[in-house]
Amino acid sequence: MALADFQQLVADMVSDQDTVITADNRDRAIEQARVRYSADCERVLVEDITWLADGFDAPLPIGWTLGAYLRQAEYPIGHKPLSLIELAVYQTPSGQSLTAVEPFEAGSVVRVTFGAPHLLQGGVDPQDTVPLQHRQAVAQYAAYVLCQQLSTRYSGERETAIGADVVQTETRSRAYAARAKEYRTAYYVGTGQVDPFAKSTASGNSGGSGATPAAAVGSWPGRKRGLLTRGVQ
Repeated sequence: MALADFQQLVADMVSDQDTVITADNRDRAIEQARVRYSADCERVLVEDITWLADGFDAPLPIGWTLGAYLRQAEYPIGHKPLSLIELAVYQTPSGQSLTAVEPFEAGSVVRVTFGAPHLLQGGVDPQDTVPLQHRQAVAQYAAYVLCQQLSTRYSGERETAIGADVVQTETRSRAYAARAKEYRTAYYVGTGQVDPFAKSTASGNSGGSGATPAAAVGSWPGRKRGLLTRGVQ
């Protein structure tokens, strides 16, 4: 699915009769959705790195991108149980490289597993790593961001409106706020997660019902990164 398809899908989801949302607004919302999805759903890559020279340092995997991080490294490859080693990303003024706790001989092959952000790029070299089953949900998160913006916009205009315009503006603000909530929930359901802002009805309340915040309200779901430990060869 190309970036242009995401753009059209989001435009179909957000009705904007007054053309408040610009193409830049839409693209920024899609980028926010990509970043949110990358944090929620890991993209795991595996590459075999060949040590080019004797020593501690080796080049980064070819698929390494900004925001990538190491998960584990294996050497020698194929041992049971896995023989894990310690690697780190070393930053220099000229760039990054892999560095090991112990030196390797030239030609040594190390299997590196790492996480990387999802890609969603257009242009002459389009890249899209969002799985087919999650593309609708990612577009819904972008629509959520835009509906929030529209709700805030009309809420602010209410102060300057008069008469019937006040009612119309307030109705628009509430409608977009409700739609934003629906799209946000659809994103989390579509990606198999619990909406951290959702509220559930508590049973046994004296009033028959009561809304209590779900767990982790106000915080983004975190990503666990495994610590590397040396295995037994």
